Amino acid sequence: MEKLCIPSGVDMASAASKRKLAKLIFKIILLFLLTLNINDGKAQIPLDANLTISSNTGIFSLVIPDSTNISEIELLIGSNENPTEVFEHTFIYDQTSGLSTGLTFARDGANISLGLGTLPVLNIYHVKTRLKNGNGNWGDWYEFVGN
Repeated sequence: MEKLCIPSGVDMASAASKRKLAKLIFKIILLFLLTLNINDGKAQIPLDANLTISSNTGIFSLVIPDSTNISEIELLIGSNENPTEVFEHTFIYDQTSGLSTGLTFARDGANISLGLGTLPVLNIYHVKTRLKNGNGNWGDWYEFVGN
């Protein structure tokens, strides 16, 4: 039989509580490190996005979580859940000149505004966007439907 040594001034319940607390802290740290490893290299996703069409001119606004590690923004707009027929373009992050006719890129901190030029008027727009990080990894799609 194994003997359990408990320092003087510490009772059995206190020793067991400390051991449970140590195990819990270890599990929390391990979970945190695994979460970092899973997200390592993966690009972020936008926090919010909005499509506005006025007089057939489209403006796509999005809010990004961090502007320091983004290289491209891909945008797809269409009339169904696999949108591409209305608009499909990949914007180079912070490129404000040399864009195709009608396209613009403007940024104020984490707020980005993309001018899309002339778009057809639809009853419903399906929109998908995603971000690419500096390592060349794409984040998950941010999708929404609007009218």
